[in-house]
Amino acid sequence: MNKDAVLSATLAEIYLEQGYPEKAIETYAKLLEREPGNQTYKKRLASLKRDIKGKSRFSPFRRALKHKLW
Repeated sequence: MNKDAVLSATLAEIYLEQGYPEKAIETYAKLLEREPGNQTYKKRLASLKRDIKGKSRFSPFRRALKHKLW
């Protein structure tokens, strides 16, 4: 089976819920390639990219904190 055949917004949201935002972004990007005029996919992809960019600013702090706590 073609891996791209099972792409869906639901799959992207599952990736997100399971802690894989990069996979969710990749899935939405592929969906948008398939349906370039889909405004829902465009908005969700932009939102996820903004969210991940904002979180990455604190990643070194989070890693250090996690290292200290564990």
